[in-house]
Amino acid sequence: MKPTTGSIPQGMPDPIDIAHRVGRGRKLFIPLDMDMQSATAIARTLRDALPPHVTVFAVSGTSRGSGLTVLQLVTDAEAAAVRPALDHLVAEFRQSADALVAHMLAAMVPAGDLDGEFPDTVRIRDATWDLEPHGAHCRFEGPNGEVVEADIYSPDTIDPYFLLLYAETTGGHGAVLDACVEGFHDMCRLLELTGHPPRSQH
Repeated sequence: MKPTTGSIPQGMPDPIDIAHRVGRGRKLFIPLDMDMQSATAIARTLRDALPPHVTVFAVSGTSRGSGLTVLQLVTDAEAAAVRPALDHLVAEFRQSADALVAHMLAAMVPAGDLDGEFPDTVRIRDATWDLEPHGAHCRFEGPNGEVVEADIYSPDTIDPYFLLLYAETTGGHGAVLDACVEGFHDMCRLLELTGHPPRSQH
């Protein structure tokens, strides 16, 4: 999809100009002299006018004032190339989350009662993991700094932020991390393009 100008609403930057100025790993900030509601509407219109791998969102209260942030994200072709590595990451995360939550539930007092007393640690495959339960989630941290942030009610849930954190702290997922130049935003797009629609809950 090529960026189009069409009828540009008052105050909206030119999408063609934006497409030329933004680059991979080179975000663009566009200051706007308008309220947040208007800026959000402008961002929505721009997203429709720009290629699908370019995202725009309104921001406020930054050191540079209010405006729009524009990011160039992973393309369809890049997502297809990294899909095997992403599939492996998702499967590994789910396996770890399922096992950790199961061990946590078994060690609770009373066992399996999420309203009961949580253990301080769980032990899996000769490794001790520290627990930090909070709300519907629990942060499990392994002996080498590995972090699994799991939904204790649905451990299979894939949250882009938590999946990225897992990839960053466990090692062996360089291809996915290399594709996530824009971190969380790239991970969201990767999951959507590869059939793993994220359900963000953090």
